[in-house]
Amino acid sequence: MLESRLDALETTDPVTTVENLIRLRYRYLPDHLIGELLSKRWADNAVPFFALIVVIAAFGAITPNLFSTAGLYDLSGQGSEFCLMALALTVVVISGGIDLSIGSIFALCALTVLTSLNVYHLPLPDAVALTLAVGAACGALNGVLIGYLRLRAFLTTLVTLILFRSAYEILLPQFATQIVVGSSDSRLWANLETGSVFGLSYSVYIAALLAIVWHIVLSRSRPGWHIAAVGG
Repeated sequence: MLESRLDALETTDPVTTVENLIRLRYRYLPDHLIGELLSKRWADNAVPFFALIVVIAAFGAITPNLFSTAGLYDLSGQGSEFCLMALALTVVVISGGIDLSIGSIFALCALTVLTSLNVYHLPLPDAVALTLAVGAACGALNGVLIGYLRLRAFLTTLVTLILFRSAYEILLPQFATQIVVGSSDSRLWANLETGSVFGLSYSVYIAALLAIVWHIVLSRSRPGWHIAAVGG
């Protein structure tokens, strides 16, 4: 069809030919093609996904053994930790807020559980409860400052980021050596730390399970709809 149109254009005058070519160009290659593609609902997820693929391919090319068994085990374990933080931050972002201190809170919680198990040799349930209490206290501080005192979330969590990170930097040197030298008596903790299934650590499956559950809660349940409505 396009060839027949081009043959017909050869018999017309140059001005008409140019106009017809412009019409064909706008019909098959509109100026706003990229904008129209990015405006699709799936583009919000497709663009970061393809960016992630490019990053993985680039680092895989310049980093030896990145995709080896040991490399994938270590990389998946680190990725699952970021996934857990992203799941927690999802609720905040969907509800219309922001939390810049989540990384510092995560660091404090990690220091708490390692200190509880390797230094003070607390039972695993007690260590987990204490870690949850530390995270809840940090979150409650942000909640009081933002929800009750009506402070801006961006600036408030930026300040608490510095406070929590400073607390981590002060406490870490006091327990770092004991954490490295000591060990936990919990077999469950040891299995979670070093165990694997199909070459992937248990943390990957835990993060994937929580992601599925959290997706169902936010997209298929009434409380999840209420959270999205608040953000909307």
